[in-house]
Parts: sequence; C-alpha cells; structure tokens
Amino acid sequence: MLIAIFIVCVFVLIISLYWENLFDLNTKDKSALIGADFSVDEVINDPHENVTSQNDDNDIRPQKIHDLHGKIKESTNTNGDKKSDANQASIKAFVSELTQVSASHKKVLKEKAPNSYDTESINTSLVTKGKIQGKILGSPRQNISQQQELVALSTGFAQENTDVSAHQYSICNRVSSYSYQRQPTSDEYFIISQLKYGQEVLSDELFAYQEGAVQYLPIQLFAELLLLPVQVDEATSSLNGWYLDPEREIELSNGLLSYWANNGVCDIPNGQVFYDDWDLYLDVRLVESMFGLTISFDGLRQRFTIQVSDDIPLSLLLARQERFKAFEAEKKRRELQHILVVDSQNALVGDLAGHVDLGLVSQKVLETQKISDEGFVQLRSDLGGHNAYVGYSWSDSGQYLNGYVEKYQKDSWIKHYRVGSVDSHSLPLVSESMAGLGIKISAGDGFTDDFRSIVIEGEIEPDWDVELYRNNSLVSIQQVGADARYRFTDVPFYIGTNQYQLRFFGPNGESRNESFSKVLDNSVLEKGSVGVNFGAMVREDDELAQYYLHSNWALTENITAGISLVNQENAKGDWQFTPKINMNLLGGQNLLQLNFAHNGEGYALGTVLQGSSERFDWSADWQLFDDFNSWENSQSQLTQEVNVNLNANLDISSLSVSLSGNWKEYAHVGEYFQLNGRLAGQFKRLSYSNDIRWQSNRSQDTVNNRIAVSGKLSDWYLRSYLDIDILPDIELNQWVINANTSLSDDFNYQVEMSYQAKAETAHSIRNSISYLFDQSAVRLVVENYSDGDWFAQLKWNSSFLWQPTAGKFMVDRASYINTGAITIKAFQDDNANGEQDEGEAPVKGLSFSGHSKPSLKTDHKGELLITHLQTTQAQRLRLNENSLTDPFLVPLANVISVEPHPGHIEQILFPILYTAEMEGKVLNTSGSPAKGLSIVLKSSSSDREYAVRVEFDGVFIFDRIVPGDYQLTIGDRLSYDMQLKPGAYLDLGEITLN
Repeated sequence: MLIAIFIVCVFVLIISLYWENLFDLNTKDKSALIGADFSVDEVINDPHENVTSQNDDNDIRPQKIHDLHGKIKESTNTNGDKKSDANQASIKAFVSELTQVSASHKKVLKEKAPNSYDTESINTSLVTKGKIQGKILGSPRQNISQQQELVALSTGFAQENTDVSAHQYSICNRVSSYSYQRQPTSDEYFIISQLKYGQEVLSDELFAYQEGAVQYLPIQLFAELLLLPVQVDEATSSLNGWYLDPEREIELSNGLLSYWANNGVCDIPNGQVFYDDWDLYLDVRLVESMFGLTISFDGLRQRFTIQVSDDIPLSLLLARQERFKAFEAEKKRRELQHILVVDSQNALVGDLAGHVDLGLVSQKVLETQKISDEGFVQLRSDLGGHNAYVGYSWSDSGQYLNGYVEKYQKDSWIKHYRVGSVDSHSLPLVSESMAGLGIKISAGDGFTDDFRSIVIEGEIEPDWDVELYRNNSLVSIQQVGADARYRFTDVPFYIGTNQYQLRFFGPNGESRNESFSKVLDNSVLEKGSVGVNFGAMVREDDELAQYYLHSNWALTENITAGISLVNQENAKGDWQFTPKINMNLLGGQNLLQLNFAHNGEGYALGTVLQGSSERFDWSADWQLFDDFNSWENSQSQLTQEVNVNLNANLDISSLSVSLSGNWKEYAHVGEYFQLNGRLAGQFKRLSYSNDIRWQSNRSQDTVNNRIAVSGKLSDWYLRSYLDIDILPDIELNQWVINANTSLSDDFNYQVEMSYQAKAETAHSIRNSISYLFDQSAVRLVVENYSDGDWFAQLKWNSSFLWQPTAGKFMVDRASYINTGAITIKAFQDDNANGEQDEGEAPVKGLSFSGHSKPSLKTDHKGELLITHLQTTQAQRLRLNENSLTDPFLVPLANVISVEPHPGHIEQILFPILYTAEMEGKVLNTSGSPAKGLSIVLKSSSSDREYAVRVEFDGVFIFDRIVPGDYQLTIGDRLSYDMQLKPGAYLDLGEITLN
C-alpha cells in the first residue's frame, strides 16, 4: 500500500512540474506598464522627464512641480551641508521659469476653469522667495551634487509647450479646516500593512495606526511613496506642503489643519492627529480629501489600496519609479553610512536579569482559615553564547519548574536549537504541536511542516493576562498561571501577510506589546533549498516520549516534497514507528498540501486546501484514518475528520467575520460535529468579538455564545467576557468583568467581578490596589465569595538587572526578563578609527529618541543606559542633534539600529568626530572661474561621498567632512589623493585646469 501511494504521489509531482504556475493567476508583466528600462547613465546624464500621454484636459504644470519636489527631496543630504550660492541660484532660476507664463496660457486657464484658482495669486506666491523655498525645497539641507539636474529640469520645463488646458478640479473646490487634538501613539494600535496603488505594491511594511474603526496613515511615508510635495517636521509635529498647485497649501500645526479639499467631502469631523518619533498619522479620510484619492482598507489582509487617480497617473508613477531607481539606490547607499547597524550577539557569560514575586496568603475555605506563603522567581542570562531561562514557583497548589537553553543562528546550517522545555513541531496525521521536556532543532534553508495553523507561546510573570490579535482582530485571551507560561494553539495562518500582536496586562496596571508577522506565499522556499527538523521530547501531559526527523526539499519555488520518520510511545508502553511523506504546491493565492503516513497494518491520508479571493480567505482540511494509531489518533478511534474555515472582512466599520466547522467520525461512538461563528471588530479603543458554537454528538446538541470586550474606556482599561448557554437551556454560564485605572502616578486600582454558574460559589468580587515604588510594587488583593469564604493576598514584586563586568546592579518594578537593554558609549574619535583609544574624551549630554525615556543623556563617562526595549524586532534610536552643541562635531551615524535580547546589555560604541574643512579656487586656462564645474570628494575606505559645484567666483568649499582618506575629483580632468584629519582646515589655493 505504501509503495502504491508513493507512486501516485510521484506521478502527481511530475505532472505538477509542468503545471507549477497553475496557481499563479495574479502575475502581471510589469515591463508592459513601465514601457522601457532606464539605465543609470540615462538617469544621470538625461534628467529631463519624458512626460507623455497628456491630453488637452490635463495641466502638466502641477505634475512637473510635483516631480521636481520629488527630485529635490530625494537629493536631501543628512550631512547637513548648507546651501551654496549655486543652490540659491537654482531656486531663483526655477521661480523665474514658473512666473514666465504666457498671457495666452492664462487666458485658457480662466476660460476652462474659472473657479479653479487665481493665476495672479499663483504668480505672486511663486515669486516669494521664502515661500518657494519652504514649499518646494522642504528642507534646509540639499545634496549639491544634484543641482545640475534641478537646473536642467526647470529649464526643460520652461521650454515645453504651455498651451494646455486647465486641470479639472473636484466639486468641493475650497479650503477646508480640521481641528485636532494631538495624541501620542500607543504600541498596541499599530498595524503593519501593505500599500497598493491600483495593482502595484508600493510598500509591504507600512506602519499604519488604527483606533476603533478609523485608520490613520503615516503622512510623511505616504507622501514619499507617491512623490507628493509634503514635508513633516517631527520636532514640532507640524506639516506643510501643497497638492496640484502651490496655492493649494497644506498646513498643520497648533491644533489646526488647513488644506484644499480635492474631493466631494469638504469637511471632515474634528478628531485626532497621532504622532511618534518618526511620523504624523492622519485619518485616512483626511488623506483622501487632501489628495482627491479613494483609499480602501482590507483588514483581512492588512492592505490599503489606492484607486488610480487621474492626478497621479499610474504610468507616470511607474515611469518615475523606474527613472528614480538609480537615485533610490544612491540614497539608500548614503543612508546606510548614517545608520549604525548593531549585530547583537549572545555573550559567553551574559548579564543576569531576574524577577522576584513573593506573597503571603490568608484565606477562609469551608470554615477553615489558613495562612501560607507563595512565590515565583525568574532568571534569564546569556550562558556559553546561548540564551538561558529558568522559572520556579511554589504555592499550595504545587511547584512548577520551567527552563531551557536556546540559540538562534543566521549564518549557520543549524538555524535554531533549544534544550529543556520545548514546543514540538506539528506533524499532520501523526501529532499536533505540544509542550514537553526535550530538544528541538531546525536546520537548513527553511521548512514547511504544516500550513494549517501555528502555535504562539512564551513566558511572562504570573497573574498577567495575554490577548492575542491577528490582523487586528481578537483571537483569544489567556490568564497566565503559576508556571508563568502562555500558549496559544491552532492560531489562524493564511496565505498572505499574517500580522500578530500580543498585548500583556499585569496585575499592577502594567501593559506592554509584542508584534511580529509571518508571510505565507510562494517565496517560502527557494528552488533547491533543503530544510531539516529534529525533535525528541517527553510530553508533559502524560510523560509519553516521541522522536522525529522531518526533511523537505524545494523542487521548484512552488513545490516542496518532504519525508518524516516518527517514533512514538503509546499508552501501553509500546513504541510505534511511523514514516510519513508530504508534498506542498503553493502559488499565487492557493495552497495544496498532501500528507500520507503508514504504520502497522493501517495508514492515514490527509489533504489541506487554502485559498484567497478579493473578500475572504478559506481553508479545508480532510483526514482519513484506516486502522492507524498515533498521538493524534489514540487507539485508532478516529476514522475521518474534516475542518473548514472561512475568514472575511466587512466593508462597514472594521468588522471581521469567521466561520469554521469540524466533523469527526469515530469507530465506536459515532459522529461529532461542531460549527463556530465569530464576529469581531473595534469601536474607538475597544476591541470586541462575539463567538457562537454549536456542538452535536450522539447524546445531545449544545449551543454556547461568548462575548469578549477589551480596551480603553475613558481612564479605565476594561476586559470582559460573557458566556451564555443557549442549548439545551438558556442560562448565563459565566461572566467576568475586569477594570483597572491609575488613581495617581503611584496608585493603581483594579476590580474584577465574576459569576460562575457551575461553581459552588457562583459570585465573587476581587479588589486589588497597588502602590508602585520606583524599584518595586506592593499589591493587596481581597476576594470575597457569595458563600462567605474569602481570600486575601499581600504581594511584593521587583526586578533586577546585574552587569558584573561594569559593577552595575539595577532594580526596577518593570521586569527585565522579556525586554532588552543597551549601553551607548559616546566618545570623541580623534583618529576616526571607530574605537575608543586612550586619551579620546567621552561626550556627555547626548540624548536619543525612540525609547520610553528620551530625556536621558549620556553622563560624564559618555555612557547612556537604555532599558526595557522590545526584543521581537529591531529598534531604531535617533540622535537628538540639538543635544550635540558643538557645530564642528558630527556623529559617524545619527541612527542606531539594534535588536536587543534580554539577559545581556549590548555595548554600543558611538563615535563623534571633529570635522574637517577644505576649500580651493578652480580657474580655466584663460584665468576665468570654472563656475558650475562638479567637484566630488569620495572616501577611499567607505561609501561616504561629498559633492559641490564651483561657484561664480571659482571658489568651492567642503565643510563638516568626516575625517579620513579621500580622493578629490575636479570635473573629469583632475584627481588628487589626500588625507583629512579631525579638525583640519585645508586650503588648496588656485587650481588651473589644463
């Protein structure tokens, strides 16, 4: 039988090799849209825009201004070079070109769009030098090396035929205002989304914001992606720019947004503008109105789609994107040298993070009163280059011990291994993922053992609540017990982007969030890649053992084949060896997975189908067991099982709907059927869900309904769930309401009311009040039951972080167990080697944004300790340049990118350099100034590069140059090698071109 099935699978595989693109229904030939490829030389040497496909109803002037702003913005240099006279001349030339509009063109504008705009006002605003610099340039810093393109573009624009008809503006056609309240963002309301313009993907990682049913777009990033003339000032949380015409201004500051409404919605209800260290977040309705766009949000796939607009033609957008590829590459290359990327490594012996929770309990149960103690201790550190964790708790209910040692490796064949408390891989037909004690190893290029669902697990302190969200919809809620572990199984996992978020809520009013994403598409494995999984464990539920080895091979980018060898111990103490083969066909929006296993006299066969459409995701799973025994089918009781799932998002509000069904057929007890339906959404800052479940077996039918609500209401954070039995009888089964609020900076109050219909004491109310010290917290809990019993608990908790090498011992009430810490050491790098050598002075007073305490500054040793950083993704910390008071000092990098891990304080050297200056005068052979000639100063040891142009008098100046070895190139005729030392001033004198 096994051989026959294997032959069938091989046959299917061969057929699939000829049809590997069967599922790729959404592939488009982008080259047809772009029209042509553009080389780097074409972009640099011929910077003129090739504006085509314009008809008599379009005015290309706003588009050209738009494009020009994009070019200027792309040329912005973060080195802080001051604008030269050539820079100023370019702006003046551009203004002059724009103001020389012919009288006939003005007449056409007034005839075809008399209410569009006042051309005289436009000319008046354009000749205002300060305004054109603020709106067009958008930044006080510009890369002078690209001034030639600015001049060429503006000159070309002036020479184009201006006899075109006016742009037809939308029906609203007036200035609108929006009063707002400025609010900081909260981590739990961020969503990582995709942004599409028509069918073209502009970004796969758009960090949008959502509160209730309203989405807020990061306006600076949005403008950059669509090349819109809008600029955000993060320091003042202000915004300025324009759209379609410079007279149609966009101004945001001091609680008021003024903009020209470019669609039919003239007035948006007043609301909020959110901000963080990187961007401003505006209501998507405002963005639609400001730019005359139609934007839809698909919560199911976390995707924003912009309907193609005549004002931003897709063909021109694609052409611009193609033309700017060279400039984008150059921009990224230059930005990389200003971002210090720290590759975090596990230490041989790390710093010790610990958390201690001690309590006294007094309670009365059935007329008996007793006093006992309880406690919990957690420790985490690096050990031998590995991350090590141990947690131990004790109470009247027992003792718990949980610990492991693990390591993740990027540049190694073995990617991850863990010893101790493990969570096994899922092996369809044979065993679901489960917890136990053992070892787990993942190696190779990648693996695909199961696409049906995933498991999310981890550690947190006892008594915390954990909420799990997928694509901003509530999935499940758990309360962490004495073992300090949370574990979510059967978590939905569908084709496309799956954005997951964990929200943690502590008993003292603490809260924190973790976010991560998993993508399922035809890029899971590259052709020819091989992945291997190995595991050995003792299951914690019944102490049965299992060993398994799974390997898969990517035959193509769409097809993988795998084989598993599994040995399991059953309840009778016997061992069962089970080989299993599987095949996955993944492409476009569809997935097909086939599984076959055989042991003893029986076999099992499974098929998984997944797919996506414009409105919903779906999956179907069918399994057949014929006298087959495994952990998933104990004692061969199960003969057949079917699972069906459907997820969709409604256009109204932010509602999502999911339906699932499960049917099982047993050999001796008949059939079992379960149907689940869920409606979930958000209202303001409240997330809610309603789950209804129908279960049917041979004995009876039952219907249950659960309503869950979580989120902020005024100053209270509420969490509640209500369970109602509908069949066989209607009754309230369970109702729990938890609410907490901060009474002051030091006091937190929490109340929980509970009704348990089937418990001996149905009603209970729990009150707790916490006093928060800087280094610890004390909590008093009193719970009263309806039968007269009571429970009282006094608890003290604190956390510490010990760095033996530096002699630092820090104590805080917030846990260091699951958060990371770094130490920034700023110093004056006199020899520009990136290392702090003897005699190089520390730099004090520097501050960084991007963490919870941005007011902290480097001390007299140049050191700044930053704690409680999120560890699940890279953190970006930006230097506050105002804190660097000496204008002749510049950082080697102004942004630190680091992915910290707990149990080790990452040491980060942050060199500050004294800059050098250089000047000279370039003359032609005739003795006249060689004005406009390009001069480039390129580092010999890095990608750092500076560029200027010779000014009208022949003088060129380089200032704020990072010290090092450079090559100076003057035009295409002269080249010099030179060394610039910190603080050096070099005068090259007169240079005559031959």
